[in-house]
Amino acid sequence: MEMQQKPKEEKPDATQTGYFDHIAAVFRARQHPIILVEEWAMRWMGVAVSSSENVDFLIRDDQLDHIITDILATGRYESIPQDLNCRLHDPFVKQVPRLRRTDNHRFHTLCLSLWSESVYMLTVTGPVVEIPDVFAWNNNLMEDRFDPAAADVISTTYSSRLADGYQLLPRTLAQSPESKYPVYVPSIPRFVDALIDQVRYRQTHNETYNYKSMLHTLSAYHLTNLIRYIHLEKPHQRGKLIPELAERNRADMETRMNKYKRKPLLKMSDFAWPPSSSSSAR
Repeated sequence: MEMQQKPKEEKPDATQTGYFDHIAAVFRARQHPIILVEEWAMRWMGVAVSSSENVDFLIRDDQLDHIITDILATGRYESIPQDLNCRLHDPFVKQVPRLRRTDNHRFHTLCLSLWSESVYMLTVTGPVVEIPDVFAWNNNLMEDRFDPAAADVISTTYSSRLADGYQLLPRTLAQSPESKYPVYVPSIPRFVDALIDQVRYRQTHNETYNYKSMLHTLSAYHLTNLIRYIHLEKPHQRGKLIPELAERNRADMETRMNKYKRKPLLKMSDFAWPPSSSSSAR
């Protein structure tokens, strides 16, 4: 795997409980990398999306059943259906295995959703970016080559937000220092490719997923958020992303960028009182 190194970690303010250690142990034993997808991954891609109760992982096709069996063997989880209320009612997600904790741990409401490579349409092998924890307390951009910083945009990279005083790591880290196992997110171009492929698959199989009647598919919603938060429609960002996409997806992403309409930023002067003569002469 090609990896971009993470910046120096900030120190947590409280004891690290390692609530994720037993899951990391399963991945370590299977020699399988921990790769996040969906909302928890997107918070490390600079997207200010709310973290759902699902922690989503990308799993090799030939190891999915083994990892599920190993997690259930810890005695802390049970298999449950996907809650589509948390997934924009997208029926495509029904096929993704979901495990819920059965004990009274403080994070017992977190569920693990395990996406196979074939379902997520993304391979485990490929460029990834290392992240310092499973959860980003505040959204930030770890893949800093996609920093949207320009004349009218503030930098959202990990190092920039740290320098600005943001808390980026939670006070309780997912892993203890003794069992630290690397965690990754896909590179942004690979993630975009996977999302576009998922949208296309839903379109092609409309009789199964009822695509035409949906206001949004989950993957299309994620694409819109990526454009919004890292300003992908702007020339300096578009020029970085489009050449790295699969050729089959370039025109689709160009169309999405062209259709995206960014709301103008309001300034303090817009709220001045009394209003200027031009604004009061209505």
